[in-house]
Amino acid sequence: MLKKGLLIFITFSVAFLYCGQQKKDPADVRANYYAECLKGEITVYGEAPIFTSVSDARNKAKEDACRKAVEKCIGSQVASYTQVADGQSITNEIFSEAKGVCKNDRVLDEQQYMLDTIKMLKLFVKFQVDKAEVQNQINLMQKLVGNPKIMVLIREEYIMPGNAKKVYDFASRDGVAASQIRNILINKGYDILDPGSIASQIKNSQVVAEDPSKLPDSIKELAVKAGADVLIVGNIETNPQTSTTPQFKSYQATGTINILSLWGQGEIIGTYSGQSVGGIGVTDLQAAQESVKRFAVGPERDPEKKPGGFVKFAHQKLQDKWAELTRNNKIILKITGLDPAKAGIFRDDLIERTSVKNVNEISTSKNEIIWEVIYPGSSFALRDTLSFYGDNPAIFLVVKQTGKKIEVLDTKRGEIRIVFK
Repeated sequence: MLKKGLLIFITFSVAFLYCGQQKKDPADVRANYYAECLKGEITVYGEAPIFTSVSDARNKAKEDACRKAVEKCIGSQVASYTQVADGQSITNEIFSEAKGVCKNDRVLDEQQYMLDTIKMLKLFVKFQVDKAEVQNQINLMQKLVGNPKIMVLIREEYIMPGNAKKVYDFASRDGVAASQIRNILINKGYDILDPGSIASQIKNSQVVAEDPSKLPDSIKELAVKAGADVLIVGNIETNPQTSTTPQFKSYQATGTINILSLWGQGEIIGTYSGQSVGGIGVTDLQAAQESVKRFAVGPERDPEKKPGGFVKFAHQKLQDKWAELTRNNKIILKITGLDPAKAGIFRDDLIERTSVKNVNEISTSKNEIIWEVIYPGSSFALRDTLSFYGDNPAIFLVVKQTGKKIEVLDTKRGEIRIVFK
């Protein structure tokens, strides 16, 4: 009777502890990891399959552990501050910059186990973490991830008396609007990229300025490779108007400027179109440039303190749309080498074991499967997950089921091509 009562007590205690663990709020877990980091160390595990040698698997398992440490110490905090993505996807965005937090690694335990026919290595690793370094990295990564990196391409066309015309193209250093917009957005905390040689490669600038959908994909790819998340593309034209004061010239600016996202398949976040309050100046050029400035940043004497015009519109649109857009980035995933009957396993892997939120089927055939994937990060971040864990059956059960590894063939703006080998 005593043994039976003891057995019931132990069973109840284990069940109670298990239920208590199951109910633990994930936010509390994240907070505990962050607190652990601030105390100067963090213990995490990393895994890797053993294909060639234990030494190679050990190195990859250590990197896996470091990725987890970066996610716990930095990624989750940056995600909560910026509201842009989640800790895992941010880790894939910033890992190369932030892996310096993983210092003085010490392997506490090393285990080998079989996952069906594949031998796996699991390491428990303790990293020494510098509190100041963690906070510095969080501050830096907030800046890198929190706001989009912007490239400004504005074409200015001045119609002068006698139908004379002066044009400042995308690559011009003398345009008024682009420099004014850049300065205000920098003041608002955005990273602004110099269009440089990219702008000079746009041959049909007048067409593109009026309709950014005509911008060649090759130029968009170059902008993405340069680090841009958003293109501001537009055309502003000035025309003389009658001045109420004879000693001054007066000009009116009209134009259209689009904000084009380079994430996913690319979409126009906002379009600003209209006329400026007339610009006044002693010369025609001075008055025309003043009207352009008013169109771009408003009529106030100090637009940095009180911006108006396009730049006020742009800041508001980016504040409203950017976090939503990046949390639900649409990426086309093209898959070859996978039996359509096994595709369901891979779909479950993506949703259950990565940050992918949803998978929508576009088409399926014996030769190719095409999905639209909803992911809270860039296509390059998802590529990093697929590349690094593409041979790991503990992450992708489809690897275990098919005996094939995932290889990334190509990644570009809004599209990833993979093959199962």
